[in-house]
Amino acid sequence: MHTQTPPPLPTDPMHLQPMEGSITLFGVIESLLKQPGRVLYECRNGNLLVPIFMLLNTLACLGLFGLLLGAFSGGVQLWAAPLKVSAGTMVAMMICLPSLYIFSALSGVDAKISHIAGLLLASVSVTGLLLLGFAPVLWVFSASTESVGFMGILAVSFWLIALFFGARLLLNAASSFGLQSSGYLKLWLGIFVIVTLQMSTSIRPIIGKADTLLPTQKRFFVHHWMQSFASETREAIKED
Repeated sequence: MHTQTPPPLPTDPMHLQPMEGSITLFGVIESLLKQPGRVLYECRNGNLLVPIFMLLNTLACLGLFGLLLGAFSGGVQLWAAPLKVSAGTMVAMMICLPSLYIFSALSGVDAKISHIAGLLLASVSVTGLLLLGFAPVLWVFSASTESVGFMGILAVSFWLIALFFGARLLLNAASSFGLQSSGYLKLWLGIFVIVTLQMSTSIRPIIGKADTLLPTQKRFFVHHWMQSFASETREAIKED
């Protein structure tokens, strides 16, 4: 007589469990860095304080990162750059949330769209914390160089590194929610990166100055970068 083998239990790399003590902003930040499974557990169980604190942390971190980028040029950019970085990231998240939910469902993730939104917010919140960690380095270069191209490369590099850690959290959390194959989510992560880079071009300038607050011409971000580098190279040659 053959006995039926029970299905394997889903892995839980995030160790989902409730947060200890009262929930505070700094407690949520500490949990995101050390035990993100506690934050995701609270989000999945409908604790509204946790996503609110994550949103506040995300906006604060992105705003400070944008402020340092704006300090490179000064003037209007001191308030425009933080606003653009924060608002642009929020818009990119809203644009990509429906596709994240669909790709998650196709990957076997058992979660409502509200849970997926909390997962995305947690990932971007971790991204913001990494950017905050890079803030002193960014400040040093913004105060000591006049190269817009170099500052752009530095900002994009920090953004991609921070997104890597946010993506790792997203994939690990999805595994705790029953992920069967990570292929769809990795594809989505590529889409999200492209959307954020294109968003930075759509709301330019973030680094440097321009005659208008927002661009008057549509450009693909790769084309914009190539033109910016070419223009800066020509100016450097003229100065020499």
